[in-house]
Amino acid sequence: MGNSTEEDLCSQTTNRDDGDILTILVATDIHLGFEEKDPIRDQDTYDTFEEILKIASAEEVDFILLGGDLFHHSRPSPYCIFKCTELLRRYCLGDKPVEIEFLSDPSRNFHNVYNPTVNYEDPNLNVSIPVFSIHGNHDDPTGQKQISAMDLMSTSGLINYFGRWNNFDKVEVEPILLKKGATKLALYGLSHIKDERLGRLFLDKKVKMMAPEDQDDWFHLLVWHQNRATRGVKNFIPDDSLPDFLDLVIWGHEHDCRIEPERKHNDVYVSQPGSSVATSLAAGEAIPKKVGILKVHHKQFQMIPVDLKTVRPFIFEELVLKNLDDMMNDDNSGLTPNELTLEVVTKKVESMMEEAKQLGRVGKASEKPLIRLNVKCRDERQVFNAIRFGQQYNGRVANPDDMVKCQPIKEPVRRGKGDGKDKITFNDGPVLADRVEDIISKYFAENDTLKGLSIGPLNEGVKRFIDSNNADAVSDVAEFMIKETIEYLATRLPEIEEAENMILACKTVRDEQENLNTIRQVLDKPQKKRSVTNDDVSQRKSSKDDDDGMTIDDDDDDDSNASASPVKGKGLWGDTSNSSKPTRGPGSRGGRGSRGPRRARGKGRAN
Repeated sequence: MGNSTEEDLCSQTTNRDDGDILTILVATDIHLGFEEKDPIRDQDTYDTFEEILKIASAEEVDFILLGGDLFHHSRPSPYCIFKCTELLRRYCLGDKPVEIEFLSDPSRNFHNVYNPTVNYEDPNLNVSIPVFSIHGNHDDPTGQKQISAMDLMSTSGLINYFGRWNNFDKVEVEPILLKKGATKLALYGLSHIKDERLGRLFLDKKVKMMAPEDQDDWFHLLVWHQNRATRGVKNFIPDDSLPDFLDLVIWGHEHDCRIEPERKHNDVYVSQPGSSVATSLAAGEAIPKKVGILKVHHKQFQMIPVDLKTVRPFIFEELVLKNLDDMMNDDNSGLTPNELTLEVVTKKVESMMEEAKQLGRVGKASEKPLIRLNVKCRDERQVFNAIRFGQQYNGRVANPDDMVKCQPIKEPVRRGKGDGKDKITFNDGPVLADRVEDIISKYFAENDTLKGLSIGPLNEGVKRFIDSNNADAVSDVAEFMIKETIEYLATRLPEIEEAENMILACKTVRDEQENLNTIRQVLDKPQKKRSVTNDDVSQRKSSKDDDDGMTIDDDDDDDSNASASPVKGKGLWGDTSNSSKPTRGPGSRGGRGSRGPRRARGKGRAN
């Protein structure tokens, strides 16, 4: 970037030789599958993703760059996978030649994927618009094999999935090296890493961006997915932590749109595209959603924002009610305080709905906007039933149940002289996940209500729910412990009056083991119902004479190397290798046959 002024750096590139201009569509946080079970909002993310791909096609971009959270769930539904695959095939495959050269070693850039090559050089595919993407905190790898939906997209050849890093002792990011004409691009990608962990690595100087030779000849572009806002003193990455040789950073994870590049004190520019769908009813989500067309020429760039028209309209406002005495006049003197409040709120909501119509959105989503009105009440007589109020807007808004939030105004807390706010320091303070675990442990320690379930495994489920957005984690853990308890009782067949004591004994054994590996294996398995079947009952009967342990068998359909030998391993009650229960696997699979001769597409890799 050198001593270039801001005007030089962001100057127009339209007068340059088009053969030297890299054109990139930039988007983050698409969250495919969000609210797909909602009968009103189920298609929102897919419609907007299709619009993004249409923009890329119309602008004839060289490639698409995604900043994480393409999927909303770590284990998306089959329909979500289908829609994503179908849209990518429709808009990103074709006969249009790819004009960018891939100069780096793909086996190093894509070392964590099944097919370590860039997709437009695969002779089995006709790629017209390459897609490069990192993963975010919603679509990160899960399971025993650490597979994500991004791996599925990569294996299918539709997305070039890069930036995944598994060594948390240090981080070394090697860039993807691309070239178009005389413009050279070093593309650095770092998928989501927990902010407190990444922050510590930055402090310890264990994060390194591996710049190519002749560093000044390259435009250095980083895409990553981290907290930028200060959500707690430890859970964010400050802008000044970025290496100063970077020219531009595409910052994923933050949903409010700040796509215009912002120049930081170390001369690094940061662009925050924001999400393409509102996943919460927060003020930042109401900012108009956009994607960017990034044009790069040598060391100069220009970011052109493009409004998204298919995004469901979202209006967020706050209404602070006046004192009741100030609200009363001759025209409404016959109304009760509650009726008067409802009249004021109704007028405000109607004006918000009218504002939503003026946004100029298109498509089915434009018919029913998202409305969020936070009502601040000064008097308890102004408080009303917000859910009941919203029902009158059924059919007119997309979220009648939570369109209004009614809150009393809280008096501000006065601080003493020595009670001022501490300065926020980088990577300092408690971690939210730790506090959640402490709260759960403390609650059950004070309220001895768990008779058969253990706190440790439940906490592990809560952590998975928070870290990986696995909504079934807690119920999966509970079902697994219940199943183990039933099997434990089945091997001992206690009398009815002894059953409760036996359940407590079972829990005591589990607590003493403090072995969470089995629970983690349960959570790592593909999502499915883990119920007690007739086969399980029959198995218990056949092995009821074995009092030294029990078989805990939860089939893993992902294991294609299953054998007919008994399962060996350790459950919560010790070695289960003597179990007579056979392993059930998918069996052997046939070969795929020859792929035929290879031939190159596009310009290929430069020598």
